[in-house]
Amino acid sequence: MSVYQKAGRGSGSKPTVNAGVKDAERRLSLFRRAIGRFHDMTLAKKMWLSVAFVSLLALATFAALSSTQIKKMITDREGKVMVQQIESYSSSINHYFQNIQKSAQVLLYSSTIQERFSSNMSKLTGTERIRAYNEIYDHLHRMWDNLYGIDAIYLIDRYQNVFNISVEDANMPTFLTGEEFAKQGWYDRLGKSDGSSYWSFVRWNESKASIMMFNAVYNKSDLSLIGHLVISVSPQVFDGFLSASNLGEGTNSIIDSAGIAYTSGRGIGGSTVDVSALPEEEGYTSISQNDESYMVAYAKNRLTGWTFVHSIPQRIVLKDLKDVNSLWLLFLLVSILLMTIASAFLLRTITMPLRKMVKLVREVERGSLSGRFNVQHKDELGKLGLAFNHMLDKLQDGIPLIREKFIRSLLERNMTEEELREFERRLGFRFEGEWYQVVLVYMRDPKDESALMTAEAAIRDLELRCRMISDTLAANQYCLIFNCPEDEVLAQLEKLIGHLCNELGLQPYAFVGHAYNDLNLVKTSFEEAKTQLKYRISEHMDEETAIFFPGDAFDHQYPESFENRLLHYMNEGDFDMCTNVMEELIAHTRANRIAPPIINAMLVALYNQLYKQLIKFGNEDSLPDADWLGKLNTRLSLEPFEKNGRDFIALLRDRLGPLMQKQVRYSPNVAKALQLIQERFNDPDLSVDYAARTLGFNTNYFSQLFKKEAGVGFAEYVSGLRLQHAQRLLQETGHKIKEVAEQTGFADPHYFGVWFKDNTGLSPSQYRKSVHAGNEIVVPAGAPSDTNGGKIANRAQ
Repeated sequence: MSVYQKAGRGSGSKPTVNAGVKDAERRLSLFRRAIGRFHDMTLAKKMWLSVAFVSLLALATFAALSSTQIKKMITDREGKVMVQQIESYSSSINHYFQNIQKSAQVLLYSSTIQERFSSNMSKLTGTERIRAYNEIYDHLHRMWDNLYGIDAIYLIDRYQNVFNISVEDANMPTFLTGEEFAKQGWYDRLGKSDGSSYWSFVRWNESKASIMMFNAVYNKSDLSLIGHLVISVSPQVFDGFLSASNLGEGTNSIIDSAGIAYTSGRGIGGSTVDVSALPEEEGYTSISQNDESYMVAYAKNRLTGWTFVHSIPQRIVLKDLKDVNSLWLLFLLVSILLMTIASAFLLRTITMPLRKMVKLVREVERGSLSGRFNVQHKDELGKLGLAFNHMLDKLQDGIPLIREKFIRSLLERNMTEEELREFERRLGFRFEGEWYQVVLVYMRDPKDESALMTAEAAIRDLELRCRMISDTLAANQYCLIFNCPEDEVLAQLEKLIGHLCNELGLQPYAFVGHAYNDLNLVKTSFEEAKTQLKYRISEHMDEETAIFFPGDAFDHQYPESFENRLLHYMNEGDFDMCTNVMEELIAHTRANRIAPPIINAMLVALYNQLYKQLIKFGNEDSLPDADWLGKLNTRLSLEPFEKNGRDFIALLRDRLGPLMQKQVRYSPNVAKALQLIQERFNDPDLSVDYAARTLGFNTNYFSQLFKKEAGVGFAEYVSGLRLQHAQRLLQETGHKIKEVAEQTGFADPHYFGVWFKDNTGLSPSQYRKSVHAGNEIVVPAGAPSDTNGGKIANRAQ
């Protein structure tokens, strides 16, 4: 049977455990479902709920903490006041009791009492007995007259003779000497007390109670006990003291050492407060009684050993806290309302831009790329808008096309700093290194198309590891533009070639151009690599993969990189850089002991380029004579290279410098724009947007660049050129006004007439008549003149 009982217990516990697990899983599922619904809400609803919840939580926490602190402050304040009032009350009672004790001492130690109580007065007879009794009662009456609030005075000798003055029950003396009273232990307590007196409450019957002071009477000679003094004080005395103590609302009690309490208005009864549990002589605490909390203040009286207690319900003490809580509730509601209004404003600043963003995204989904996010601030939403616009620019222009255009620009022409930054912004790429070097990678006899795709992927991975950008020139040719030191380029290139050869099974070759510290020399490095690629690709190429560098590693190699840099800076008119490169070349020549014929051949090439530049600028005074080459070779063979090189730089500054300063130089992009204007100024659709789109630039950037270099805005430049052309047609041809308007770029002849008159002060017909009549044409103030048009034409040339 016991086995079955154990099995039954075990089987009964499993469903309980399973039920608990299922209940926990169910609650967790409900919680997850609630979180999921919250996340599925709109942003506005989530913000509303979040702000409301956080505000309510924060304000409720603050209100609870504040209410608790205020409650503590009120309790401490009221408790201290109550203790002070109890101390005042205790002091008054103590003074009253001390007067009673002093009167008692005067009575007990008077010579009459001492003498009479030394013998049994009940054995006296006649006149002696009457005199003894009269003397004792005379002392009792004098004590009675000196004190107030006394119900009775009992003087009992050791022979059980009782002398009393009383307004109490006549049977009281018999009770005091009876066995019942002795059994209550009052005389024993008096004997064990520290002092000569003992105070307590005594209940005579259900309707009668007194405050009793018990005092032992000792013989002054031998200190033997000769009697007792019992004084009964009316409890109404306490009510009088209590009414004068200003303790106010609540219940006032006095508890003696036996635990008997006298409560004002209720009389004597058992104490509801455990006096022994009170930690100090005075203070305040809280107790719970009859399902209600009370605040209790107390103070112990050393004379009587009693504890004075004042208790009051906490709801009365904290009645002002209700008003504070009501005020907090009102403040909570007002605060939530204000926060709701503030959150509504914040929600508007967040949700409205997001709604616009969602609308733009839907337009993109429908195929429209013309929309743009209006960025007004620099916060996260503004950054998101900029990123969105940047993404649309990339989608509109096509990242591969921009990338290819950027690399082609680097390899074919000079590029300004502004153009570089614009390309970097659109591509998300940035050149930060000092050196630039071009490497051409050639794949010999690839197996199939997939092999080339894996090679392209390997090159793309290399872009992520180092500062490099690449492009595909042909099916098996790749251009890599590095922006890092030459040793790093070589290390990365060796890893790439090894990966392509060993892991992908390809036969790659790398052709490396020189490294230059100028962005516009990238095309020179490319030409050097392309030259190697051109002459080394043949049937006689090595079977092994290799990396080819310009020139062989022998001491007398031709300084091609220095020559290319010098030619570049000569064309740019940067003579300070020419000086620096020449000094580097001099140091390089000394260190490597390059043969003088090689250096002289390079100087001849530089002089040849110098004279080409002089011929280009049309400076006939600076042209060399017929035998300049022979004289140059003679001078180069007689003078050291250091002097010849520095003389060339001085000649360069002297002859080419002034001519370069006079020349108006434009960046390649602005030069292209000027050429476009010359070719298309008669097209009515010609505008700054059209030109920027044709050249592949942002409209705002292109407009600022054009005005910076040309000195006037794009529209003003086109307008001046059209005006000059219209004036020439009106002067030199007999074309109709409509034909002149069409050839000048105006589709509407009427608008052309208004525009022409605004700029010259005359209509086209009036202008033609004035010119044919030989009259002087006065151009209104502020209108572009023919001279200005001439300047614009000269700039375009």
